[in-house]
Amino acid sequence: MQKGSFSLTIPFRIFYLLFLGFGFLCFSQIAGAQAECPVQLSQQRVVVRYGGSVAVNCSTSVSHKGMGWEASEGAVAMTRDSLITWRVSNLTEWEIKPYCYINHKEQCQVELPVIIYKTPDNVSISIVKHRRTMIAGRQYQLQCDVQNVAPVHNLTVKWYKGQTLLNQTTFTEDSKTPVNVNPSVLIRPDRDDDGAQYRCEAELDLGAEGPQYPPNKTSDFLSITVYSKPIINETKLPSKVPVFREYSEEIVCEAEGNPKPTISWILGTNDIVYNEVLTISESTPEYVSCVANNSVGTTTRNFTVFIQDISISTVNHTEPMTAGKQYDLQCSIKYVAPFKIVDVGWYKWNKNNIIETIKTPDILTYTVQICPDKADNGSQFWCEAKLEAEGTQRTSTMKSANLSITVHFKPIINETKLPSVVPVFRGCSKEIVCEAEGNPKPTISWILGTNDIVYNETLTISESTPEYVSCVAENSVGTTTRKVKVFIQDISISTVNHTEPMIAGKQYDLQCSIKYVAPFKIVDVGWYKWNKNNIIETIKTPDILTYTVQIRPHRADNGSQFWCEAKLEAEGTQRTSTMKSANLSITVHFKPIINENKLPSVVPVFRGYSEEIVCEAEGNPKPTISWILGTNDIVYNEVLTISESTPEYVSCVAENSVGTTTRKVNMVLKEDYLPLIAGLIAVIVAFISVIFIFIYSIYYKTAKMGHYSLKDAKPSAQNGDIAQNGKHSPIPMKKFSQSDILA
Repeated sequence: MQKGSFSLTIPFRIFYLLFLGFGFLCFSQIAGAQAECPVQLSQQRVVVRYGGSVAVNCSTSVSHKGMGWEASEGAVAMTRDSLITWRVSNLTEWEIKPYCYINHKEQCQVELPVIIYKTPDNVSISIVKHRRTMIAGRQYQLQCDVQNVAPVHNLTVKWYKGQTLLNQTTFTEDSKTPVNVNPSVLIRPDRDDDGAQYRCEAELDLGAEGPQYPPNKTSDFLSITVYSKPIINETKLPSKVPVFREYSEEIVCEAEGNPKPTISWILGTNDIVYNEVLTISESTPEYVSCVANNSVGTTTRNFTVFIQDISISTVNHTEPMTAGKQYDLQCSIKYVAPFKIVDVGWYKWNKNNIIETIKTPDILTYTVQICPDKADNGSQFWCEAKLEAEGTQRTSTMKSANLSITVHFKPIINETKLPSVVPVFRGCSKEIVCEAEGNPKPTISWILGTNDIVYNETLTISESTPEYVSCVAENSVGTTTRKVKVFIQDISISTVNHTEPMIAGKQYDLQCSIKYVAPFKIVDVGWYKWNKNNIIETIKTPDILTYTVQIRPHRADNGSQFWCEAKLEAEGTQRTSTMKSANLSITVHFKPIINENKLPSVVPVFRGYSEEIVCEAEGNPKPTISWILGTNDIVYNEVLTISESTPEYVSCVAENSVGTTTRKVNMVLKEDYLPLIAGLIAVIVAFISVIFIFIYSIYYKTAKMGHYSLKDAKPSAQNGDIAQNGKHSPIPMKKFSQSDILA
């Protein structure tokens, strides 16, 4: 499927030439088809992003019987126009093959090649089956995961180290729909690649019809860590290093590697120095090794230290000494020409322990036995050799370097600072200290129980501390234990034979346990609830007292605090003290109480309306609220919606672990007379309106019919009617009598 093509190999060149030939053939066929068919496309090939828009014109210059676009999307029906456009605003069909057809002499068509591309959803780079930490010189495989890209044969995956192109991968798969590809490349990093950043880039090469800049997507950088074995700088550390007696010299061991090497110097079997710089002197062994070590490997450089000297050492022992055991010290003297050894002396501090006179050998090894104790820890031993030049009176003294011995001894606990009995008062805490002398420095721990161990020199004790605790001081020589009794004298309050929440209305016993606190005695005992003193008792004799009081809590006592106090008085003095127990918080459970103010026993409900009623209940634990509407009709909610269809009687049930409370509610159905009243009022208003209109019409007729103007009226000579201004009137006028006018 994929093919690497960073360099143009011969097979790739052949493939490239074949590809060009095939493309030329296809183009010739398309061009030939267009030449034979009298239509012209505005674009010979289109490249469209998935979901993008496309528009291509198809035109002709000849007369025709009809032309159109045939396509699964954006088809154009046959028309006699000479220019038609295939247009799709959201192209999502990967396999689309549109073509323009024309009915000229006969029907012909030209296909429009369409490439739909989609950039990858995600491009990521990773190391195959390996963490990011690599070892220099080993081979690793990088993988580039390209998700949902199309078309894959136009895809090139480029591999970069920093800004340098390492390789590129192409694909031969002929798939137009999106696919996932996972090309890989092999790398072999060296130590210089530590911190190098690799990335892969997916690029779609869509040709001239594609975007000006080929669409691409790049992965995040993959930063690799390359571990490499240390390389010691031999220039700075030669194989032979001379040093003279009474002088010291610094030598440096530098090493390059990743992770950064740990530099150590091996001066003997168990003598290791961790530092890049080593100071050598007459006490340095003849053969020393610099070791550069990291997780990849170890590099060692051996060198020889030339020291001619007098030296002191232990015989067959390199570890710290243990107090009380016997050890041999050895003085090795190396001849320093032109002198000969006259005598040898052993020294501890400034005290001369032994002197020997030896005049013959060039090299002498002399041994002395010591039995160190703990006071000898850090003591300095040395030996001296008096030298004399042969044939002269010239003498010289060689002194060995000091041999500091380390004496290990079993821990000794300071009993003055840690007595065997330690008192502590209730409500207070106290720190006790376990100090121990020993070498190596002891590890201090406190054993408070089978699996309860505290590692610290200081222990805070209080009323929760066990009666017996042990301080354990331990080092490589041995273990020392000191047992301590903790006196915790206390006052406490508790319930008697009851640990669960209390039930309101029931009786319970509270107990106050008082432990005598010397040198005090109990004067009196008081019981308290909040700040109210409930009872006082005076007891002056017993050392330990258990006093009980009875309570009958109610629901208001839920969460109440109870405690007891003991007043103490020291014998023979006026000194007093008060001990107060910790508060005892009680939980009171009580049966639910339904709020009858919010839920009356009778609730009216109007026909055609609904309303909500609420059942609230107080209780501990919090009650569960339900409504019983019938034999099997139960609603679990505090709020109930009622209407005319609700049963006449419903019950609210409040229930918890203490008990159940039920409140029965009568639903009274009432008629709503408001519409009837409104209708009656409307009828009355209408009736009054009719009467008013009738009266008004009568008044109107009366007022208008009885008033006419008779000014200048003259009777007609012909018929006796009145005519205006002596003229004849075509309107007949009725002659009224005096009574008619008055009427």
